[in-house]
Amino acid sequence: MHGQWNTLPPMPTARRWHSSIYHNHNLYVVGGYDGRCLNSVEALDMRNLQWNHLPPLPREVRFAHLAIVSDNLFVLGGFFGGFCGCWVADVHEFDSTQQTWRQRSPMPEICGGGAAVSFDDHVYVVGGEDSSCMRFNPRNNTWTSLQRSQFSHTYGPSLVLNGNIVVFGGQFNDSIEEYSPLTDSWSTWTLKMPKKSPEWTFAVIMDS
Repeated sequence: MHGQWNTLPPMPTARRWHSSIYHNHNLYVVGGYDGRCLNSVEALDMRNLQWNHLPPLPREVRFAHLAIVSDNLFVLGGFFGGFCGCWVADVHEFDSTQQTWRQRSPMPEICGGGAAVSFDDHVYVVGGEDSSCMRFNPRNNTWTSLQRSQFSHTYGPSLVLNGNIVVFGGQFNDSIEEYSPLTDSWSTWTLKMPKKSPEWTFAVIMDS
């Protein structure tokens, strides 16, 4: 229905600082924190509103970046451990057919507080504390480092728009930047976020 909120079944595992992504009628919830880092993965099937437990991640993580390529779920980076933990560069792929995890090549650099998007059968990891921009090719398991953004976008969300990747705001940052995979270059929007905020997040449905 449009124009109203509906209450969905609660998650089987209470958590915060988790990551989520929607694909093919399923809402995936990955990792998080409940006093300790979690490796649990759960999926809500929106067709019958039933939660399903998926095989746990090989590593506990929170604030991970998620992307979908060819129906497979990619979990990239994130924060491992307690408050004295560290950001990691691990990459894991969930095979939706075999229902198994496998480790892929790690990111060439840490991307704390970044975001991931899928585009043209690749995964892009952008933003974060160090203005990262890198591309992963799942077919040959290789990474390519790309031109960095002008601004830091720590915890700034990202999406694909008209063939480009747009990164919004971030921690106390109101800038919006757009990356062109075709030219490996960034441009800054004149439009800015409504205000500077410690963290931004959003959900969006794009018309095809």
